[in-house]
This record gives sequence, C-alpha cells and structure tokens, in this order.
Amino acid sequence: MLDALTITEAEAAGLSELAALDLAMARDFAARAQAAENPQVASDLARSYQRVARSYRQSLALKLRLQREIARGEREARENPAPIGPMAVRRRMNELRDAVTRVAFAEYEAADDEDVRDWALEELGVMLFEQSGDPDFARQPLDAHVAQVCEELGLSASLAARWHELPEPPCEADADLEPGWRGSG
Repeated sequence: MLDALTITEAEAAGLSELAALDLAMARDFAARAQAAENPQVASDLARSYQRVARSYRQSLALKLRLQREIARGEREARENPAPIGPMAVRRRMNELRDAVTRVAFAEYEAADDEDVRDWALEELGVMLFEQSGDPDFARQPLDAHVAQVCEELGLSASLAARWHELPEPPCEADADLEPGWRGSG
C-alpha cells in the first residue's frame, strides 16, 4: 500500500513549486484587480484570482492528504508487519544452526565433552522446530537471536557474543573420508 502512495522527491518538489507559483499569481491578480479602474477588467482579474487561489488551495490540500496517507500507511506497516515467508524462516534456522553449532564446538572442544555438545545440538534442533512457528521468529537481529538461543541452551554468553569469529566446526562427512579423498570434490 505504501508503494502506491509514494511520490518521488521531484514530484513533491514540483507540487510545492506549483503551490508557490499559484500563490504568486493569486497575489498578482488580486493586486491588479484592486488597482483596475475598469469594472470589466477588475471582474476578469478577480475571476482569474479566484481560479488561481482555488488551485493553490487544492495543491495544499493534496500535499496534506498525501502526507496523512503516507503516515497512515507507515503506521499500519509498523502495527501489522508483513508475515515472514518460509524462505526467511528457513534462512534464519540455518543461520542459527550455524552460529550455535560454532559456539557449542568452541565450548565443548574436548573429546570427553562430545556428549554434552551433542545433547546441546539435539536440543537446538528441537528448539528451532518449536520456535520457527512464531510469526516473529526471523524478525529480531541475528546476533540477539543467537545470544537468546545460546542462553536457553546454557552455552557461554561470551562465546555467543563472538560467534562470527569462531571457526566452523568440522564437517562429520569430511571426518569419515580417507585422507586422500579430502578436498578433491
């Protein structure tokens, strides 16, 4: 709806310019009508003044109406945001899975911590499935979302804050390959 109400800056400037010209012409016709000695000329100038003054009022009214409609459209868009599509939900799930997996691997690096890490990642899958139905699932900033999910899983807040810097975890498929086959794909 907002796109239909949008006018370019050039169009808005043109509307303002037209209003300014209408006002200048109205003033000119009014001054000339008041100074005219011939009643017929004064009448013609007064009629021209009325037409230009009406055009000026219409320009101002149109400008005001556009401002109100744009403000209403922006308010409605804020109050009733468009639903998040399935692709945005899927993208957010993948982003969260990547970020939280980095945090889990960084926190539980040792081999004896694998069970705890695996539990956290299983819980992550359940959590993502449950949360993905929320209409606001993909609306909050990614870093805040990562911090929230890590907190719910009991993962380190300091690692969650710097998840971008953490290395990608090793791919399990790569670990199963023979050394000669790695990187040939």
